[in-house]
Amino acid sequence: MSLADRLLRGGVRALSWPPLGLARAVGRGLAGLALRLDQRHRRIALNNLSASFPEKDPGWVQATAKACFAHLGQVVSEIPQVAMRSAAELHAQARFHGLEDLYRAWGRGQGVILLTGHFGNWEWANLAGGVELGRGAVVVARPVDWPPADRLVNDWRCKAGGEVVPKNRSARALLRALKENRLLGILLDQNVDWYDGEWVEFFGRPACTNKGLALLARSTGAPVVPFYNWRGSDGRFDVHFGPEVPLVKTADKTQDIWDNTQNYTRVLEEIIRQRPEQWFWLHQRWKTRPFHAWPRERR
Repeated sequence: MSLADRLLRGGVRALSWPPLGLARAVGRGLAGLALRLDQRHRRIALNNLSASFPEKDPGWVQATAKACFAHLGQVVSEIPQVAMRSAAELHAQARFHGLEDLYRAWGRGQGVILLTGHFGNWEWANLAGGVELGRGAVVVARPVDWPPADRLVNDWRCKAGGEVVPKNRSARALLRALKENRLLGILLDQNVDWYDGEWVEFFGRPACTNKGLALLARSTGAPVVPFYNWRGSDGRFDVHFGPEVPLVKTADKTQDIWDNTQNYTRVLEEIIRQRPEQWFWLHQRWKTRPFHAWPRERR
């Protein structure tokens, strides 16, 4: 292990020592400071919320943006706990709902694709779920740019028996995992470039959405089950599995990919509407546009 690895892990371990309640309080405090100082991300959150909930008044938008910052501040403060606590300790802070939906799909022996996004504390839920189910999920993720941080993140994601697959070379590993009747975790709530996605409606606007999940589901027949979590008022996490999303499969593959991607995105929108303050509104979800002006038109 390199010196950078040791220093990073030592710093994270030190940050994990304060009690969870104190760490969350500090996270909320820092989030309040960020809300005042980080004008760029405050503007992104306010614009996203205003456009996604046009029926809401400005007061609701401001309050929800503030709650979103506070929630994400707590998520950041919980990361040292996620990294250093055992998976069993994380599991003790979670409640599970809808397990019958998951087991019904899993029992078919084709593996399960977990349709998920950046809800609640997704890292905590992933590890708690691995303990509850007796086996961690295979997670598709983009590598962290700094190698010591990437190694640390991969270590904690795998401590409940999971596996991390780099996003840029995931196809073969995912197919193998489904043949082994494993769970795949795929986050579908982030913006992608036009050549990787399908233009589907998300909160009433066209959003470029990764079509890889739809391609994988259509080619393998593996069931797709929603997976999400919310931070409860008592500080524990409520982890949910939803009913299987029906697969659209006809002779028209192109149309099927669009239909399924739209259906998955609609499910995510319904989940977000339950607790909008616990989703990642600071992300530029609608950054990729379905059209661009010519340079001379921009001038």
